[in-house]
Amino acid sequence: MKPQKLIESNKRFTKARRALLEVLKDRHLTFKEIYEELSKKGYTNISTLYNNLKFFLDNNLIIEINLDGVKYYDLGLDNPFHDHDSHLHMVIKDEDHYNPTIKEIDYPEIYDAIKSHPVFKHYDIEYIRILVSASPSKHKHK
Repeated sequence: MKPQKLIESNKRFTKARRALLEVLKDRHLTFKEIYEELSKKGYTNISTLYNNLKFFLDNNLIIEINLDGVKYYDLGLDNPFHDHDSHLHMVIKDEDHYNPTIKEIDYPEIYDAIKSHPVFKHYDIEYIRILVSASPSKHKHK
């Protein structure tokens, strides 16, 4: 079932699942950060959180980003920068590589260039996800 139809049908959409979607709106959070945010709202069952994350991943409502062994979760629906099938994230690390900032980048022409590349001419592309890791340049630009 398409994600939007799943939400509209209200099937299997509990208050805990709605709270999880609200917590992820416009944010990239780890499991621990999600749990902390949901706990503030009264949702403290870790098993429920695991099950809800799996449900959302299976139904393409959220996306999992693995950054240096740490999983972050991102809303794949109702996101102004991408849909579930086209995803470009830029991870900006500070000088010590702590506290990365994950930014959404919206350049559909990148996906068009990839899809039209000759290497893919015999394939139907299901989705494209790109993760770019960067740190501030140490060289001053002129």
